[in-house]
Formats: sequence, structure tokens, C-alpha cells
Amino acid sequence: MKKVTREELKGMMDRKEHFVLIDARTHDGFHKEHIPGANSFPADHLEKELVKDIKKNETIVTYCSSFTCESSTTAAQKLEKYGYKKVMDFKGGLADWKEAGYPTEME
Repeated sequence: MKKVTREELKGMMDRKEHFVLIDARTHDGFHKEHIPGANSFPADHLEKELVKDIKKNETIVTYCSSFTCESSTTAAQKLEKYGYKKVMDFKGGLADWKEAGYPTEME
């Protein structure tokens, strides 16, 4: 899987590229704060059936809390196992995103 930086992700958003952004943290973490446009799919509950509406050729970006969190990588690996071809892992996660001063939203 490809890694993506916060600048690359922000650029994709600014250019209004079509992709699915997956927050691989817990639902609680997602509801407290997340990157705008993200969908909550916790890595430990990410089953094939949950993502069946996402087309196999869509670009998917996963993220979690920070560089030390492994949930985004786990989610990305599961998605690749399920047959998704364009999966990217934003390793810096929410902490890296916020450090750059980029916006977040809450549920």
C-alpha cells in the first residue's frame, strides 16, 4: 500500500478528488473529532460486508490517531485483502493533521 502525507491528503481534498476517507479509530474517537469527510470504520471491526458499497477501483485513504497508531495500517491491509486496489495509509493521522493547522469536525 502507498503512504500519503498530510500535504498530499490536503491537496487531494482541495482539488476535490474523489476518494473515500476512512477513520480507523474507535467510533468514540471519531465522534469527538475527525478529519472532514471521513467515514468511521474502526480497524478491529472492519469486515468485508461493511465496505461492500465501496467500489473496488475507488481510491481509499485510511488514518488513525498518530504515527504510533497501527489501526490505519491494519485497516488498509484488510481492504487490500478484500480486493481494493488503490488503498493509501495516512500514517500521521489526526495528530499530524491538526499539527498542520488543518480543520477537523465533530459529530
